[in-house]
Amino acid sequence: MGSIDKFQCGCIGSGGLERLRYFPRELLTADKLRAEQDYFLEKQRRHNRFMHGWGVVCGLVVKPDPNAGPLALIICPGYALSPFGNEIHVADAQPYDLTPTLQQLAQPACANPGLSGAALAGGPLAIMIRYAECMTRPERTLPAGCGCDDSDCEFSRIRDSFEIRAVPKDKELAMLAPSSVCEIQHDIAGKLPPMPSPPTSDWLQLAVVDLNGAKTVTAALIDNNSRRVLYSTAQVQSQVIDNCD
Repeated sequence: MGSIDKFQCGCIGSGGLERLRYFPRELLTADKLRAEQDYFLEKQRRHNRFMHGWGVVCGLVVKPDPNAGPLALIICPGYALSPFGNEIHVADAQPYDLTPTLQQLAQPACANPGLSGAALAGGPLAIMIRYAECMTRPERTLPAGCGCDDSDCEFSRIRDSFEIRAVPKDKELAMLAPSSVCEIQHDIAGKLPPMPSPPTSDWLQLAVVDLNGAKTVTAALIDNNSRRVLYSTAQVQSQVIDNCD
């Protein structure tokens, strides 16, 4: 059987993902199995980025939590797609206290390089969230040949999680404003739309809190409308059905 022409199948300069090709008597290692996972994970991220975009799909409303403290917040359950295409699922309400952030910003300017005077003076704070992974379920590994490493442990699971933080509004990661469908159609004049610019950060803004000197956070000081919203296919379909009726 002749060899496959690598130029005919686009193996040069394709920039495509690689998946494992299994064959009899192949030596399967941890690196190969991780590569198998990485292939499908990156394929799903790419699908999310190009087919759906990114933003808050539902929930994740930021509210004050007066029972936990004057500067305590609570992030409601919800679902979002991050700029990198990662799923962010918050199953239960998450507490978040602004006190540590404000204490850091209250330090001298030399302790906070890169922050503007407005941020150090107590300007608005952006509440951000991003996808994160947590190592769980440690297990004892099999001993080496001489049994010297029989006390070593390895985590056996990776749990999907998230990270929340508050940053000064003037240091907030820029959100690209999406063009309207009419603008895209006018600009491309019947051609295929251009490839969207890749995001530079995986952080997603949920809300902006502007204390403006207040010692207690209230609902009036939280702007949940400053987020990027992503409408799911189910939401769009529901609107179409309702309007057609």
